[in-house]
Amino acid sequence: MSSTMLKTMKREWDKMIREKMIFIVILFIPFLVNILIGFEFSKNQIQNISMAIYDQDNSSLSRMIAQQFAENEIFHVNYYIDNSEQMKQLFDESHIRVGMIIPKNFSKDVAELKSPTIMMIYDGSHMSIASTAKSKASEILLTLKTGILIKLIEGKLSLPADVAEKMALSIKFSNRMLYNPAKSFKNFLNPGFSTAIVQTAIVLMGAVAIRTEEIEGGKRNRIGYYLGKALFYSIMGGISLIMSIWIQSNIFDIPFRGQMREAILLSFVLSMAVAVFSLTISVWVKHEMLATQINAVLFIPNTIMVGYTWPLIAMPKPYQILGRLFPFYRYADNLRDMFLKGSSLSHMMKDIQWLIIYIAFVSFVGLLGMIFFRKTETEELGKEMEAIVLS
Repeated sequence: MSSTMLKTMKREWDKMIREKMIFIVILFIPFLVNILIGFEFSKNQIQNISMAIYDQDNSSLSRMIAQQFAENEIFHVNYYIDNSEQMKQLFDESHIRVGMIIPKNFSKDVAELKSPTIMMIYDGSHMSIASTAKSKASEILLTLKTGILIKLIEGKLSLPADVAEKMALSIKFSNRMLYNPAKSFKNFLNPGFSTAIVQTAIVLMGAVAIRTEEIEGGKRNRIGYYLGKALFYSIMGGISLIMSIWIQSNIFDIPFRGQMREAILLSFVLSMAVAVFSLTISVWVKHEMLATQINAVLFIPNTIMVGYTWPLIAMPKPYQILGRLFPFYRYADNLRDMFLKGSSLSHMMKDIQWLIIYIAFVSFVGLLGMIFFRKTETEELGKEMEAIVLS
């Protein structure tokens, strides 16, 4: 069995060197996509969000507020308009994602403590842009509001500036963002996205890895053949995953606070879980195209299905149950925690144990297919040959 396993691994290695397809799909394409993803999110945050301002007051105060937005890197104020109809048209045609309307007599109403309202409008068709814009706009307006309030207290009550400031800030609120203080999309998304690409490569190659013409001998040889394939694709996938981690950490400066040896262990366990599943599908579904499609449907949308981009707790209960059955669920959040929190092996041990049980169960199902279904196929072929000879 062991000799068959080693022979199978050598055959796959020779094929990779000769035909290059395994190398291209499992190593080169993930490398290239990692580079592209890294550059895509290199700015960390969404910037230059197109914005229009409708200033009906045109006072020194309203112009100062507009200037604060114009000078902030998150916004690109490229429209100063004269009416609300023009604002609507700009939104309808997707020329802007954010709008601000400053009402008439704004400065006068502020001075008279009438609490005028600045209207902020966001394009909800693009939620990530709207969320970023709303967060930054609230920050700017809150800072301005505090400054204006201090000036009003100072002027109305004829108080010193420091006393006015203490009155305005009698209750303070502070926020602290742990682990990702820059609110970087790159830090949040890239580790899992790069993993998903490697995972897809493993399942696509594994779906066509079992070839009837390569299977020789009896039950022990069949077991060795399956295990050889599983080990080869697990190693290649694990190497690709570690390469992805290195690229994101060292080239694109995503902080990696965990231990690399623990990341290597977690990555190889995931790679084996994905490899044995794709090989098992290849064993039981003899049509290569159908096996590839099944693997693709199950694994390609994993970043969404397991809650990496949209949290699992926000999904319906059946989706939550289904999402936890995928190996990627046990890997992606743990990897992100290793990057950003420096999580240790003890933090992820339950997930590693789950993956090991998953590997054992799926491998058992795959080996059953190798032993019985492929054996039955050979026996039927032998009977057909015998019938031909006798006739």
